[in-house]
Amino acid sequence: MARRPRSGAVAQGGGDNAPIHPLAIRLTAPHGFIESTHNKGVFHWEAGEVVTNPETIALLIERGASWENVECPAQPASQQTR
Repeated sequence: MARRPRSGAVAQGGGDNAPIHPLAIRLTAPHGFIESTHNKGVFHWEAGEVVTNPETIALLIERGASWENVECPAQPASQQTR
């Protein structure tokens, strides 16, 4: 899996003009791009991958990724209570 972008503020409905993004999305098709402006590298996400990072969600939506809303993202096994 490729590195994810770390910088860039993403609004979650904080301002009047700020877009409101879902808390989690699932990609319905593979999506990737080469970020050449700041030489950050190659980014790629597989179809079916669930994304919960608000900055990454905004980036994917902005770049035209094919996605669907996820109502309740599954927790990794390490975070589930036993």
